[in-house]
Amino acid sequence: MKSVVLAAALISATAGAQSSTWLTVVGDPGNASTDTVEVDATSAVAFESMRLVKLRVNRGTARTAFDGKPFRSYYSTAMVDCKENKAWHRSISLFSGPLWQGQMRIHDYVESDGRNLAFADMADNPRDRLIRAACAISLQEK
Repeated sequence: MKSVVLAAALISATAGAQSSTWLTVVGDPGNASTDTVEVDATSAVAFESMRLVKLRVNRGTARTAFDGKPFRSYYSTAMVDCKENKAWHRSISLFSGPLWQGQMRIHDYVESDGRNLAFADMADNPRDRLIRAACAISLQEK
Protein backbone atom coordinates (compact mmCIF):
# COMPACT_ATOMS: atom_id res chain seq x y z
CA MET A 1 0.00 0.00 0.00
CA LYS A 2 2.87 2.38 0.79
CA SER A 3 4.22 1.86 -2.72
CA VAL A 4 0.86 2.83 -4.24
CA VAL A 5 0.73 6.00 -2.13
CA LEU A 6 4.32 6.81 -3.13
CA ALA A 7 3.50 6.29 -6.80
CA ALA A 8 0.42 8.52 -6.46
CA ALA A 9 2.55 11.26 -4.88
CA LEU A 10 5.13 10.88 -7.65
CA ILE A 11 2.59 11.29 -10.43
CA SER A 12 1.15 14.38 -8.75
CA ALA A 13 4.60 15.91 -8.39
CA THR A 14 5.69 15.17 -11.95
CA ALA A 15 2.42 16.44 -13.40
CA GLY A 16 3.24 19.97 -12.30
CA ALA A 17 6.75 19.78 -13.71
CA GLN A 18 5.77 19.06 -17.30
CA SER A 19 2.98 20.00 -19.64
CA SER A 20 0.37 17.44 -20.60
CA THR A 21 0.33 15.69 -23.95
CA TRP A 22 -3.24 14.46 -24.39
CA LEU A 23 -3.71 11.55 -26.79
CA THR A 24 -7.26 10.84 -27.93
CA VAL A 25 -8.29 7.23 -27.37
CA VAL A 26 -11.87 7.65 -28.54
CA GLY A 27 -14.04 10.61 -29.56
CA ASP A 28 -13.33 14.20 -30.54
CA PRO A 29 -11.81 16.49 -27.88
CA GLY A 30 -13.24 19.59 -29.54
CA ASN A 31 -16.83 18.35 -29.69
CA ALA A 32 -18.79 18.84 -26.45
CA SER A 33 -21.58 16.50 -27.58
CA THR A 34 -19.27 13.51 -28.12
CA ASP A 35 -18.05 10.89 -25.65
CA THR A 36 -14.29 11.42 -25.56
CA VAL A 37 -11.48 9.73 -23.61
CA GLU A 38 -7.93 11.07 -23.63
CA VAL A 39 -4.81 9.91 -21.82
CA ASP A 40 -1.91 12.13 -20.77
CA ALA A 41 1.08 10.47 -22.41
CA THR A 42 3.51 12.26 -20.07
CA SER A 43 1.82 11.09 -16.85
CA ALA A 44 2.32 7.34 -16.77
CA VAL A 45 4.13 5.88 -13.76
CA ALA A 46 4.98 2.17 -13.45
CA PHE A 47 5.66 0.42 -10.14
CA GLU A 48 5.84 -3.38 -10.00
CA SER A 49 2.50 -4.59 -11.44
CA MET A 50 0.74 -1.25 -10.85
CA ARG A 51 0.41 1.71 -13.21
CA LEU A 52 -0.87 5.25 -12.70
CA VAL A 53 -2.16 7.27 -15.64
CA LYS A 54 -4.01 10.55 -15.99
CA LEU A 55 -7.18 10.64 -18.05
CA ARG A 56 -9.65 13.25 -19.11
CA VAL A 57 -13.12 12.28 -20.20
CA ASN A 58 -15.98 14.23 -21.75
CA ARG A 59 -19.45 12.70 -21.86
CA GLY A 60 -21.78 13.63 -24.70
CA THR A 61 -24.71 13.93 -22.30
CA ALA A 62 -25.03 14.48 -18.57
CA ARG A 63 -24.22 11.46 -16.40
CA THR A 64 -24.68 10.68 -12.72
CA ALA A 65 -21.44 10.27 -10.77
CA PHE A 66 -20.63 7.95 -7.87
CA ASP A 67 -21.80 10.67 -5.46
CA GLY A 68 -25.26 10.77 -7.08
CA LYS A 69 -24.71 14.22 -8.64
CA PRO A 70 -24.62 15.03 -12.37
CA PHE A 71 -21.44 15.72 -14.34
CA ARG A 72 -20.42 16.15 -17.98
CA SER A 73 -16.63 15.79 -17.90
CA TYR A 74 -13.78 14.88 -15.58
CA TYR A 75 -10.05 14.51 -14.99
CA SER A 76 -8.93 11.31 -13.28
CA THR A 77 -5.79 9.71 -11.94
CA ALA A 78 -6.42 6.04 -12.65
CA MET A 79 -4.73 3.07 -11.00
CA VAL A 80 -4.23 -0.03 -13.13
CA ASP A 81 -3.51 -3.44 -11.62
CA CYS A 82 -1.86 -5.45 -14.39
CA LYS A 83 -1.97 -8.74 -12.45
CA GLU A 84 -5.73 -8.50 -11.93
CA ASN A 85 -6.51 -6.70 -15.21
CA LYS A 86 -8.47 -4.03 -13.29
CA ALA A 87 -8.51 -0.25 -13.25
CA TRP A 88 -10.10 2.29 -10.93
CA HIS A 89 -10.14 5.99 -10.16
CA ARG A 90 -7.64 7.04 -7.48
CA SER A 91 -8.85 10.63 -7.68
CA ILE A 92 -11.38 12.34 -9.88
CA SER A 93 -12.25 15.99 -10.59
CA LEU A 94 -15.79 16.16 -11.92
CA PHE A 95 -17.08 19.16 -13.91
CA SER A 96 -20.71 20.20 -14.31
CA GLY A 97 -20.11 21.32 -17.89
CA PRO A 98 -18.63 19.67 -20.98
CA LEU A 99 -14.97 19.93 -21.96
CA TRP A 100 -13.75 20.44 -18.37
CA GLN A 101 -15.70 23.61 -17.65
CA GLY A 102 -18.22 24.64 -15.03
CA GLN A 103 -18.39 23.90 -11.33
CA MET A 104 -15.83 21.32 -10.18
CA ARG A 105 -15.86 18.85 -7.30
CA ILE A 106 -13.03 16.52 -6.31
CA HIS A 107 -13.09 13.01 -4.85
CA ASP A 108 -10.06 11.05 -3.65
CA TYR A 109 -10.35 7.32 -3.05
CA VAL A 110 -8.32 4.82 -1.07
CA GLU A 111 -7.40 1.62 -2.87
CA SER A 112 -10.16 -0.43 -1.23
CA ASP A 113 -12.77 2.19 -2.19
CA GLY A 114 -11.55 3.05 -5.70
CA ARG A 115 -14.31 3.48 -8.25
CA ASN A 116 -14.16 1.12 -11.22
CA LEU A 117 -12.99 2.62 -14.48
CA ALA A 118 -15.96 1.56 -16.58
CA PHE A 119 -16.93 4.23 -19.16
CA ALA A 120 -20.54 3.04 -18.85
CA ASP A 121 -22.70 3.24 -21.96
CA MET A 122 -19.88 4.34 -24.27
CA ALA A 123 -20.43 2.80 -27.70
CA ASP A 124 -16.69 2.35 -28.29
CA ASN A 125 -15.66 1.50 -24.71
CA PRO A 126 -11.87 2.00 -24.35
CA ARG A 127 -11.46 0.38 -20.89
CA ASP A 128 -9.67 -2.80 -21.99
CA ARG A 129 -7.46 -0.92 -24.48
CA LEU A 130 -6.41 1.52 -21.75
CA ILE A 131 -5.54 -1.32 -19.37
CA ARG A 132 -3.47 -3.11 -22.04
CA ALA A 133 -1.66 0.09 -22.98
CA ALA A 134 -0.91 1.01 -19.36
CA CYS A 135 0.38 -2.48 -18.63
CA ALA A 136 2.67 -2.31 -21.67
CA ILE A 137 4.59 0.50 -19.95
CA SER A 138 7.85 -0.95 -18.71
CA LEU A 139 9.65 -0.03 -15.52
CA GLN A 140 12.37 2.56 -15.99
CA GLU A 141 15.87 1.66 -14.79
CA LYS A 142 17.75 4.59 -13.25
